Amino acid sequence: MKKCLQIMCLCFLLAITASARDNARIRKQFIEYFTQYSTSESAVERDLKTMRPDGTWPDVNYTSTRRGGWPTLNHLKRVVALATAYANPESALYQDPRLKAVLLGALNHWIEADYRNSNWWQWRIGIPENMLTAFILLGDDLPESMLKDAQPILNRSKMGMTGQNKVWCAGIALMKGLLADNSEMMKTASDAIWSELRITTEEGIQPDWSFHQHGPQQQFGNYGGSFGASMVMWGSILRGSNYALGGGLLAILRNYLLEGPSWILWKGRMDLSGCGRQVDEGCQTAKARGIQRQLKQMGSIDPDYRSRYETVNGLTGHKSYWRSDMAVHRRPEWYASVKMSSTRVIGAETCNDENMLGLHLGDGVLLTYQTGAEYEDIVPLWDWKRLPGTTCDQGLENLTPKSWNGGYGGSDFSGVLGDGETGMASMIYKRDNLSAQKSYFFLTDHMVCLGSGISGETLGDVYTSVEQSWLTGDVKRGKGWMKHSGVAYQFIDSEPVLKTDRIEGNWLPVFPTRGDQPVEGNVLSLWINHGKSPKGATYAYRVVPCAGSEEVKSTVLSNTEAVQAVACEGMIYAVFYEAAKLKAAKNRIIETDGPCLMQFSEGLIMVADPTHNLQTLEVKVNGKSMIVDLPQGAERGKQVTVK
Repeated sequence: MKKCLQIMCLCFLLAITASARDNARIRKQFIEYFTQYSTSESAVERDLKTMRPDGTWPDVNYTSTRRGGWPTLNHLKRVVALATAYANPESALYQDPRLKAVLLGALNHWIEADYRNSNWWQWRIGIPENMLTAFILLGDDLPESMLKDAQPILNRSKMGMTGQNKVWCAGIALMKGLLADNSEMMKTASDAIWSELRITTEEGIQPDWSFHQHGPQQQFGNYGGSFGASMVMWGSILRGSNYALGGGLLAILRNYLLEGPSWILWKGRMDLSGCGRQVDEGCQTAKARGIQRQLKQMGSIDPDYRSRYETVNGLTGHKSYWRSDMAVHRRPEWYASVKMSSTRVIGAETCNDENMLGLHLGDGVLLTYQTGAEYEDIVPLWDWKRLPGTTCDQGLENLTPKSWNGGYGGSDFSGVLGDGETGMASMIYKRDNLSAQKSYFFLTDHMVCLGSGISGETLGDVYTSVEQSWLTGDVKRGKGWMKHSGVAYQFIDSEPVLKTDRIEGNWLPVFPTRGDQPVEGNVLSLWINHGKSPKGATYAYRVVPCAGSEEVKSTVLSNTEAVQAVACEGMIYAVFYEAAKLKAAKNRIIETDGPCLMQFSEGLIMVADPTHNLQTLEVKVNGKSMIVDLPQGAERGKQVTVK
């Protein structure tokens, strides 16, 4: 018995020792992670000099009640930046007594003032996350009395929720456990973090590697960006410990980053259609910088794939996000995307006074980039009823999305399909009384945009916007075409309206958290006017980026309410809105018994169900029939390839 007790005591001591080693390692790696992004010493010196005796800074607004982008939280964010410099052995201010005094003074002020905000995220996540980060960076210089006094603030954060909100809350619990040397709490929290590395049709990583939060909507640049940041951060901090990221989960994180947000970065900026509701000033560069940091850090977490993380800027091809009604097309010298919505997918949200005019951001917005700056910070000058690629009633007045979970499209017909190099996207647009069949064909060197069945009793004229971007050079125009900044626009069945104006705008109506901030600039606008209350109107045009000449090889085969189709370089791209027939080259007749997207070449057919309702599809080619079994469950809408 005595020997058994000795063995038990020895095992207990070994476990304690292992836990202590684990925690020491995690603290060290926590500091290493944050100090790699240290604030400049000149900025730290400035903050040292300007802090007032009561622990506040004169340039921080301590009375703001703003829910989004709460400026009072900048106090704690500054504390984290100062604590990072204090903990960085390579900084001249490493463990500087002056800096320590400022840090403790600023933290004491917040604990005593206990600033509040009506937005739950601020008190449950934002405040405790920043405070705990500073505490860990202070290390042994954190007074026990301060940690005790901060408990009422820290304990407002509880584990739970879903998606990235769950990850944030679990990360806060993990930091609490680390400060308390509570291995059980750390294990529970780390398990909760890693549990969100899963493929789901709920909030989180989708089967097509897009990311959903606040219901079924693409969130690469908002919650999805924070999700990647949290997973990479904890993957780095916990590596080599008992709480480390496992191999199978690492593969999910790898695929999400490489097949998801990496695809919407272009020349140091995030595609504006990936930024979600946070269409704030500088959002494209800031969000791209965040994803690039994640990819760089992944090289140390996942070294066998380092080369792939380093080469994402050179991605080319076509990506179809069938769970998110979105397609991305990348060529060596240009990039394009289309963002749609449906009765299944939310196109746009508004929350905390963000994105107040973005109702149409998911209505078939087609953005085309060469330099990457085509739409950078243009949103206060945009006419939000003429977003590129959309068809809209110009008489509409309310352009605010229906909260964070209500901005669905009006039809179940919205789909994407591609072969990895080229592809297509299509939707039936329905909003209020206006409807239209809209298709986008992404080819090797240009795009074709078709619209048909544009009908409805409207309040004003109906416009299909072709482009609305910064005016950056001369505009050349001829009959049926226009060229600007290297992009040619060819109009097949109509003559567009062109405007190049000096526009005056303001951030306030678009993004009220930015405040009253007037801006102006030169904007190019190009659109097709279908008139008021059109009946069966159509449009057809090509967009040719990097146009050395206006010669292209595509042919429009059909643009009716039943079928829209294009032929190019031996391939047929077709959208069947119903059971219908298409006459193509070589006397070929293609027929389907239901709606679908189809890409057809000799010996190969790809189809996708844009309604997500079908189980099978019958396809006939010159009378020869085949039955295609369509994906079900989580993969409804995914394309199928058959010979």
